Amino acid sequence: MPLSYPSHQGLIAPLWRRWPNAFDMPALCVGATMPDVVDGLFAFYRGHLGQTWGHTLLGMVFLCIPLGVVVWVGLHYFSRNVPRSPGKRFLSRFWNWGNDAIAASPGPETLLQRWRIVLGSLTVGAFSHLFFDVISHGRKHAGFQWFRPLEVQLDIYPEWWNHTWFLMPVPGYGDGYPFAPHFLVWCVLNVVGIVMLCWPAWRGTKE
Repeated sequence: MPLSYPSHQGLIAPLWRRWPNAFDMPALCVGATMPDVVDGLFAFYRGHLGQTWGHTLLGMVFLCIPLGVVVWVGLHYFSRNVPRSPGKRFLSRFWNWGNDAIAASPGPETLLQRWRIVLGSLTVGAFSHLFFDVISHGRKHAGFQWFRPLEVQLDIYPEWWNHTWFLMPVPGYGDGYPFAPHFLVWCVLNVVGIVMLCWPAWRGTKE
């Protein structure tokens, strides 16, 4: 399963930083996480990790978005009540910066007035997750899941994209996860996303 925290949020960070009034930052971040959250819940029943309904367009609408509203509400209440870290190092700055940014955003009491922005941000965040997974995953453990349950398996991956050099033992994947060209792209996107999200805390400033 892809790394939900914090790479997927970082990859869409330019949206809320460039257009802060057009997007709800916490909703974007929650939406970008929900496909993995939904499929993580399914994993308890399936007995193994992997993409399923959380990575489909149908699941995005009927599972990721409704559950995302619940997570968005809980995140706001958490950020308002969690204590600040007294430290000055990176992890403390990142903790305080993130919670302060969420606490400063319009909360659940404004949902009736801002529901279009909140639901739109959840949708954009969730779809960005589906998009980045398509360009960073291989056919075996992901493939093109968007149109499930319709049997639409677009062969969008060239053969070299799935060429496995060796299998890495990963908990949750029975025979291991393939170290292939798509995995290298996954690694690059993770690093880029983490840097983009954490940059304000690394600089010791708050955006």
